[in-house]
Amino acid sequence: MRATVAAVRAFVLAELDPALRDAGVDPGDVDDAFDLLTSGILDSLGMLELIVAIDERFGLDVDFEGMDPERMTVLGPLARHVADASGSPTEPVT
Repeated sequence: MRATVAAVRAFVLAELDPALRDAGVDPGDVDDAFDLLTSGILDSLGMLELIVAIDERFGLDVDFEGMDPERMTVLGPLARHVADASGSPTEPVT
């Protein structure tokens, strides 16, 4: 599967569906500005596990070194970074 912004976003939301619902958040209501860490959906270890899952799902080895660590935990910037790293065109996410 290509790592488009929409595909990465959908994968992250599917992976986190149980945690989101447990926190009372409908995955369909999650926008690009949703911070996975500060919202309490993930802790730092969970974030690392998510990054590994994204890499495995899309067959990538994404370099996050150049990304602002505070933006790495936000859904929209995370999805765009992965898509950019895979060479997929970046499209807006709604």
